[in-house]
Amino acid sequence: MNPATTSSDPLLSVQHLKTQFFTPGGVVKAVDDVSFDLQAGETLGIVGESGCGKSVTSMSIMRLIAPPGKIVGGKILFEGRDLLAMNDNEMRHVRGKEVAMIFQDPMTSLNPTLTIGRQITESVELHLKLNGRAAQIRAAELLALVGIPSPQKRLADYPHQFSGGMRQRVMIAMALSCDPKLLIADEPTTALDVTIQAQILELMGRLRDEFHMAVMLITHDLGVVAGMADRIIVMYAGHIVEEALAADLYHDPRHPYTLGLLRSVPRLDSDRRSRLIPIGGLPPDLVNVPPGCPFAPRCTFAVDESLKERPELHPVAANHAVACWVDVRTARPHEAIVEQLAEGAEPVSVPVSAEV
Repeated sequence: MNPATTSSDPLLSVQHLKTQFFTPGGVVKAVDDVSFDLQAGETLGIVGESGCGKSVTSMSIMRLIAPPGKIVGGKILFEGRDLLAMNDNEMRHVRGKEVAMIFQDPMTSLNPTLTIGRQITESVELHLKLNGRAAQIRAAELLALVGIPSPQKRLADYPHQFSGGMRQRVMIAMALSCDPKLLIADEPTTALDVTIQAQILELMGRLRDEFHMAVMLITHDLGVVAGMADRIIVMYAGHIVEEALAADLYHDPRHPYTLGLLRSVPRLDSDRRSRLIPIGGLPPDLVNVPPGCPFAPRCTFAVDESLKERPELHPVAANHAVACWVDVRTARPHEAIVEQLAEGAEPVSVPVSAEV
């Protein structure tokens, strides 16, 4: 259990998860010793740049990692049962019924050759043992639940006959078809415009409360999880670098990477003339992760220890943990790097032995 987590008997407990991809260029450590808990009815946001390991974490929970990928270590306990110890048949009964997932792109996740009704009833028939007319009625009820007009008529339509937002609603309906206890939403609003994004997030929040299910919301956008998540995990280079209650993370971020993410998001209450500060540089190569903190080459607060040893996740306040060698509230950033980042340039090598 992470230092930031205090509740007992979680619905989901991920313990020291390690998922790697064995490629010709080397072993990619996509998820490297990740641990967290999720309580029943809780919404957990997992945030980070592309390639940080958040989606691989969710796919590992669903046991959908395909070669050359492999889960090489750890436990995934769902209601006390280790999903990694289950055989394929046992996992099929969990996947979709107890743990469901909304994928990133509904157009590629839906089968273009099958009607929407058939794709929904397939899961209902398998897990709820409903057939024929009963399965059709259940499918229409689900489409109505997610706000699709004329649900009975739309069961006969194909995915290409729906808009992007409607396709995402269909994916949500499919995920909810068997009343899961955990819903994993992997970038559910990425391909949608901001108005539809807000509608989808509002829908997910309402359905979460109505069904009292836990939600794991995966995104690269801190703005998406701001109004929905109870707790947020920030990932970088396959590791958790910060974990806190949502309000604490936004008002008192403790990791330089979290600060960078927040500074690169526009705010309605900020001066319109102020410039966004991008995070310079690129994430590390996960085949050859440098020693020390993986964020050090891009960090404005790096110290000697940052280049020598990776910091462990440790508590800094109640329900707040961070993996960093410095306290960003009192540390002074390296001015030369800050100037470069403000100009959008890549930073030079981190100056060690600098006053911070």
